Amino acid sequence: MISWLKGEIIHTWKISSKKGVVLNVGGVGYEIQLLPTQIDQAEDSNEIELWIHQIDREDGTSLYGFIEVNQRDLFREINCVNGIGPQIGMALLEDFDVTQLVNAIENKESNLLTQTQGIGKRIADRLIVELRNKLQRFIDSKEKTPYDRKEIEPNQFSKYIDEIYLILNSLGYVDNEIKDSITMLTTNEKENSLILNSLSAEEKEELMDKHLKEILMKLSEKST
Repeated sequence: MISWLKGEIIHTWKISSKKGVVLNVGGVGYEIQLLPTQIDQAEDSNEIELWIHQIDREDGTSLYGFIEVNQRDLFREINCVNGIGPQIGMALLEDFDVTQLVNAIENKESNLLTQTQGIGKRIADRLIVELRNKLQRFIDSKEKTPYDRKEIEPNQFSKYIDEIYLILNSLGYVDNEIKDSITMLTTNEKENSLILNSLSAEEKEELMDKHLKEILMKLSEKST
């Protein structure tokens, strides 16, 4: 697995919206896709260092290069989300710096994510569901805002279920599928309501992420 390369740029290329370089490393030319905004930085220097993510498929190997290691690592997290391809990650990292993108996901700002070409509401919501609360390491500790630990108001279970319903609906699931999949929560309404009322806002969000992942797994199993 190639993780890092340092070499001389001998060619720049463009295929549709994709841009990249051919890097001469010890006499071997590596074709690497870069973020378009990083092409200018690459062209200003005869030699460049790139953090690499390598994807191997039946039709060949693709290399994606980043000047900053945290860009490469965030790209890897995005690329691990089911149904999300590498070009989605490249498009997001072209439009957002790492902190902006992580904050948009952590704060569930799907409206910001959909401003990137090729990112619809369903993709934005899936990114949020799958990655939220997994990306804290990308945010500098000085920029972190402490969670507000207010207690949840009583009788919030129905509101909690409504929020889960809306998220699943935005991902394209229909009414019958959603109702069937959330019976694991609604059949124990009293117990779950008591649990919710004892949690802080942060803990409630973590519980919702856990429930959403369990429900999505259940829905995926039914579709296969």
